[in-house]
Amino acid sequence: MNDSLTPMSGGEIPLEQPLSILCVDDEDNILKALNRLFRREPFRVLTANSGEEGLEILRSTNNIGLILSDQRMPGMNGTTFLQSATALAPDTPRLILTGYADVHAAIEAINQGRACRFLTKPWDDDEVRQAVRDELRRYLMVQENSRLNALVARQNEELAEINSRLEEKVRRQTTEIRRQYDETLTLNRRLKNNYDAIILSFSDLMELRHHQIRSHSRSVSACAGLIARLAGADEELCEQIRVAALLHDIGKIGISDRLLAMAPSDMAPGELREYQLHSVRGQTAIDSIEELREVGLLVRHHHEAYDGGGYPDALAGERIPLGSRVIALANHIANAVSRFRGEDALDLAIRETSGRMGTLLDPRLAGWVERSTRETFATVPRGVGFTQAELAPQDLTPGMILSRDLLSGSRVLLLQEGTRLGESELTALQRTAKNDPFHSGVGVLIPQGTPKETNFTFH
Repeated sequence: MNDSLTPMSGGEIPLEQPLSILCVDDEDNILKALNRLFRREPFRVLTANSGEEGLEILRSTNNIGLILSDQRMPGMNGTTFLQSATALAPDTPRLILTGYADVHAAIEAINQGRACRFLTKPWDDDEVRQAVRDELRRYLMVQENSRLNALVARQNEELAEINSRLEEKVRRQTTEIRRQYDETLTLNRRLKNNYDAIILSFSDLMELRHHQIRSHSRSVSACAGLIARLAGADEELCEQIRVAALLHDIGKIGISDRLLAMAPSDMAPGELREYQLHSVRGQTAIDSIEELREVGLLVRHHHEAYDGGGYPDALAGERIPLGSRVIALANHIANAVSRFRGEDALDLAIRETSGRMGTLLDPRLAGWVERSTRETFATVPRGVGFTQAELAPQDLTPGMILSRDLLSGSRVLLLQEGTRLGESELTALQRTAKNDPFHSGVGVLIPQGTPKETNFTFH
């Protein structure tokens, strides 16, 4: 007899001790027939003439991989035998032999004796051999799984002991890593704040250059950022659009005061060509900063028209970068809002902008014109629910809303009317108040509770 179950599919399975099957039947001729049937199989065949004898063999023998029992036996029948065998060998699969007329008894053996299947008498040799092979393979897999689980448990105990010795060292290293991480996080936050401050400073240069522009770049940035989010742009592209919108007019610094004061429709051809170079100059101005090169590309193309009639490269449709198309829409909305006055100013701006879809502007962004216009350029709430006040910078608190534009002592626009003050805005304007003191207090609206009917512009 071999010590490996080679005839079964899947190669050899090494065994620590001989594998056996137990056949239980009260008829000697049946047991002899089963011995003959399995004589070439790589396992021992143990036989018992009764359920009681079969239980004694189970108690005294290890590694019995399968039980094959007759159902009709005097004294202890197959069902009762298999029920008792379950307690002695719970992992050992059980087969029941029964005649065609005893199918009900076979079902009882399956339900009560937990037999995995039944075979009928007279049997088909190949069917019985294959059934035994299949169940032995399952038994061996269960035993191997138990062995591996025990091995894993021992290894886990060893690892626990090792971990207990390393715990203090790991704790010290974790503390040091956390300290370094916190320092890195603080540094990155400071770098990000500095980066944002530099971008805002670049944007403010244009406002110093031409006071009529006022907070145009910030408004365009807020509007473009909202459109980008509504359009489903990812976080990286939204940030590029926000920064590009802040810097989209930086190239106008090189344009003369006379041209800046003129509408493009009033310019002579040469003057118009000079004016239209500002988007290229804007890209050139920031191209040397590696982190802003993608931003520079959006700046270059924010005056392209969807129908190809824009500048500087006469791109059309989807050849125009998505970010540039978003900025073009936000820029057009901001310009339209600045041209209209009165209570219906936003309605007129929305109508005028919607009329340019498909020619100047990307028609696929049309669905977000109204929302982005109203949320970005909503008027400052007044009346019920708000108290108007003029306060010193140190008396301001988060949640207050500017009731008028906030200018520094040297007339630099710091924050736009309608801005809700947060911690970052308060910190910035209090620092500015020390360096460039305001000529008067800060006009604010103080919410009495939570406003329900109005959206605000956040910068």
